[in-house]
Amino acid sequence: MRTERHGVHHHLPPPGGWRRHVARLPVSLFRIGLGPVLGRRLLLLHHTARADGHIHHTVLETLTYDAERGCWILASSADAPWYLDLLAAPMTTVQVGNHHYAVTAHFPDAGEAAEIVGRHGTGGRRRPRRACPVGRMAENADARTSGRAGKPPTLVRLDAARGQRLP
Repeated sequence: MRTERHGVHHHLPPPGGWRRHVARLPVSLFRIGLGPVLGRRLLLLHHTARADGHIHHTVLETLTYDAERGCWILASSADAPWYLDLLAAPMTTVQVGNHHYAVTAHFPDAGEAAEIVGRHGTGGRRRPRRACPVGRMAENADARTSGRAGKPPTLVRLDAARGQRLP
C-alpha cells in the first residue's frame, strides 16, 4: 500500500489507534522528564516541518555518538519526514536524557558515509548488528542496498554547537 503525505510516497500508512499511542510513548517519556530511562542511544529530535512550520518531535536511535567531535550519527531512509525536514532546516535541537543541545545537521555523501560506518562500525562486538543495515555500507557503499525501496540508508551527522557541555 502506498500513501502520500507531505508530497512523499510512503509504503506503510502511519499507525492508528492504540498503535499510535505506543509509537508515541517515547516522546511522552522525554517530555515528562524520563529521558534517562530510555538510555543514551535514543534522542528526541525537535524539527520544523517544511510544510507548515510547526515543531515536530521524533525519537530516534543513534548509530553512534562521537564524544571527541561532539556529534551524533543517525541513519534514515531518504523519504523519512524528519530527514526531509532537516534538509529544509538543518539547525535544530536534540534532547539526550534531560539535556538539550543545539545541533546542525550535515548529510555525508556515500564515501564519507562509508568512512563513518567503517570507523564506528568496529567499536564493539554487538555494534555491527545494531548498526545493521548501515554496517554493510562500509563493505561497498555503491553496491549494497537495503530497505523497502532498495535504496541504501542515508546518514545524518548532528554536530553540537560550540560551547556546550556535552555528555
